[in-house]
Amino acid sequence: MDGVNLNLFRTYVKVVETQNLSRTAEEFGLSQPAVTKQIQALEDMYGVLLLERSGRKLKTTEAGEALYNCAREIIKAMDKTDKTMEELSESRKGNLYIGASTIPGQYILPAIIKKFKDKYPAVSISMEVADTEKIFYKAVERELDIGIVGGWTNNRKVDGFEWLHDELVLIVPADHQLARYTRVRVDKLAGERWIFRERGSGTQKALDELLAANGLKKEDINVCMEAGSTEAVIASVESDIGISAISSWATRSLDPARRIKTIRIDDVNAVRHFYIIYPRQKTRRKSVNNFVEFIKKYNEDNKPV
Repeated sequence: MDGVNLNLFRTYVKVVETQNLSRTAEEFGLSQPAVTKQIQALEDMYGVLLLERSGRKLKTTEAGEALYNCAREIIKAMDKTDKTMEELSESRKGNLYIGASTIPGQYILPAIIKKFKDKYPAVSISMEVADTEKIFYKAVERELDIGIVGGWTNNRKVDGFEWLHDELVLIVPADHQLARYTRVRVDKLAGERWIFRERGSGTQKALDELLAANGLKKEDINVCMEAGSTEAVIASVESDIGISAISSWATRSLDPARRIKTIRIDDVNAVRHFYIIYPRQKTRRKSVNNFVEFIKKYNEDNKPV
């Protein structure tokens, strides 16, 4: 089985499962015409129609359903072969599929991955950045080898451990009335205009818990905007739309020239942690175990004072 045919099978299986060309293209980082071309290549290869339209969705023909079942078995067999040979190999080759929520994905992991690649240059790494809920779900479904998230959810299909310390800090426009303070209590913030992250964000979940610990619900807060990323939150605060609370890790790389003031939140509930998660299984590939041990060492070297 050559790599080209296997990629065609992977694309085809994903199209069948999503029933959507554009979603498959987005997940694989391809254009929709490229996905269509791959499906057509399979149809030309076997001389049969594989998919047909049913409303807005794609449905398999009889031949298409048969190929789907065969393709899944082929992919499973090839993945098992790769895994077995990697585990038997004495080399440091291998693949690593990492998922991370926004803060670790953007502000922490790039430097760690660089150091890991220096030590294991032959390991191929793929990293997806999404919200905590999505990364946790993908770990449950074994679509990722390792996830790094900003919140823990009990699930019998996932193992993991507490990783790095983090802290929610308040950010306000530079000329805001609160900008003169170095620390502030949560109960002093209820009347402010707030910018929240979207649902599913680990940072937003931590902020919700912080507010709840102080007797405040979302409906008690003037939420004037929800933003899809930490960078969007920072830009919105700088534009004087409102105030927000973000990870202290995100403030480390802020340009001092930006019109934003960072303020500590005087509350023990402002402290949180990131977690390393991975599918619960008896054995893992060497590349996965190597990365877990590597990232544990990073934790030991970077504990907060």
